[in-house]
Amino acid sequence: MIILRKKLMKLLKLYHPQVYFQKVPHTAQFPYIVFNLPNAYSNEQQEVFNLDVDIWDNRSDTSELESLASKLWKELNYYKHTDDHIQFSIYRENRLPSLDEDDTNIKRRKLIFQLRYFDRRLFE
Repeated sequence: MIILRKKLMKLLKLYHPQVYFQKVPHTAQFPYIVFNLPNAYSNEQQEVFNLDVDIWDNRSDTSELESLASKLWKELNYYKHTDDHIQFSIYRENRLPSLDEDDTNIKRRKLIFQLRYFDRRLFE
């Protein structure tokens, strides 16, 4: 799981430099991406995860936020990774509309993907 998180971090940083897993430090500058793998189930020898990608910004102009969300929505669909240890593929699942936040100055877009993961090391 740690290797998967590191690979996802590296992948998302191709699109934006500020990427975090689950929690954001108080010093983080907007905009930023937060990803999470909130749940999974087994399908034969494969794990199937929900990959949640949240993009946050605090500007009134949502152009950058929308552009980044659209780029991730397009580029991550059918993404495939294979190396000596793991392989995974990503598929679009749900793109939520603008979400209401407690702080009305904060804007968020939520993208939900299905991530199919196989760890070869389990069979060594």
